[in-house]
Parts: sequence; C-alpha cells; structure tokens
Amino acid sequence: MFSVSDWTFFRGIYSIPWTKNYLSIGFDILIVAFLIYKSYTTFRRTRGIQLLLGVAIIWISGSLAEFFNLELLEWILTNIRPALVFAIIVLLQPELRRLTGDLARVKLLRFFFLKPVFDLDPIVEAVRTMSSQKVGSLIVLVKDISLKDIAESAIPLDSQVTKELLLTIFSKNTPLHDGAVIIEQNRIISAASYLPMTSHMEDSTMGARHRAALGLAEETDAVVIVTSEETGEVSVCHEGQMIHNVKPLELRNLLMKLMELVKS
Repeated sequence: MFSVSDWTFFRGIYSIPWTKNYLSIGFDILIVAFLIYKSYTTFRRTRGIQLLLGVAIIWISGSLAEFFNLELLEWILTNIRPALVFAIIVLLQPELRRLTGDLARVKLLRFFFLKPVFDLDPIVEAVRTMSSQKVGSLIVLVKDISLKDIAESAIPLDSQVTKELLLTIFSKNTPLHDGAVIIEQNRIISAASYLPMTSHMEDSTMGARHRAALGLAEETDAVVIVTSEETGEVSVCHEGQMIHNVKPLELRNLLMKLMELVKS
C-alpha cells in the first residue's frame, strides 16, 4: 500500500535520465550506498536506532492514514513530521558527532589532516607509575578530530609533556586531578577536562573515568588511557571499544599501533 506521495517518489526515480552518464550515475550510487552503510554501522549499536525506528513508524503511519483517508490522524502526523527533523538533530547529537567522526577517518581524507606527533615515553612512564601506585588518571591523545570545544571549557595549559607534570596533575592533592588531560601534537593543551559519558557501559562496576573514556572514544578517533584508582588496572579506549588490563610493558606498542605511529 502506497500513498500519493510515495507513488510520486517512485515516478521521480523513474524519470531520472539513467542513460545520460553511466559513470556519474554509478559514482552517485556508490556515494549514497557508502553514506547509508556508515550511518547504519554508527547507529546500529546505539539508542539512535530505536529513535530512527520510531520516526520511520510515524512516517509510515502518516502514509497509511493518507491512503485510508483517516483525516484526523493524517492531520496530526502531517503536523508532527516537520518537527521530527529537529528532534533527530537534537536527540541524536552524540550519534551524529560519531558519524561525522567516522567519515573524517576515511583514509582518502587523511591527506587534509596533520599527522599526529607524539613522544610516548613520558606518557607511558607516567601511566606505569600511576598504575603501580593506584592513582586514577584519564589521558586523551588527540588524532585527526579536534577536541578544541572540550579543551576550551577546561583549564588551558599548553605545556610540554613530561612524566613529572602528568604525575603532579593527577595527584590527589591538586585541583586538576579530576577530569582528563588532553594531549595534542605532543603538547598538553588542557587539564581537568570533562568528557562525554557513554550510556552503553555493560560493566556496572566501572567508574566515571571509564565511562568518560569510552564516551569520548565512541564520538571521536582519540585514544584514551585510563588507570583505575581501585585496582591500578590500565585500560585503553579507541573507536568505541575498551581494552582492559593492558600490561605496562605492552602499553607503548599498543599506543603506537592505535595512534598509527608505526604500521600495524
């Protein structure tokens, strides 16, 4: 069963001059297919897929109401439809940020970004020390996607990365130990940075640092290092995944691989 608008849509597709330029038509189809695929892979494991299903149900209901001439229902749904666009933009902000981040990670677009530059030794040494002393920490290594909006709402530093500075920042006696340190192009750009929390943490025993680390890794391409205050365990988050119980001796090689400082 299709409404008048649905038939108009199909007639519009039929009227496309398919024989005009097969190369451009094929390229057009590939781009649309790629965007649909990236959108699906981004939304399928989030609450966004449920919202999109709800929107689809409302849209289909409107078409059915128009077909069966249900005037009151059709009037209600017709007036609701324009608001759905704004609802999607507002309610799906985390998912949309992650989608744009996924698109930015396409290898073809890497040409437009600066290659990350990091001296991992002071970071790794600081994490090892904090792990052995069970000091909680949250360190963000920025890759292609800028975190300027988060850094601007934190404490700006613009400092050289040293083991001593990282240990001082995350010491319990300092006002900066809450929140994350953000490191970009081998400079500490901010401390006490508050990251977006994930809503998909299955392990309820994980604390705020782990939820913040995974939340940022879901929305950006950053690599996030967490040390647990309770156990000293080191975890690394990247691309929406959390790697638990990273051994101190394995940390440097893992970071080099995730930061793409060496070929995997």
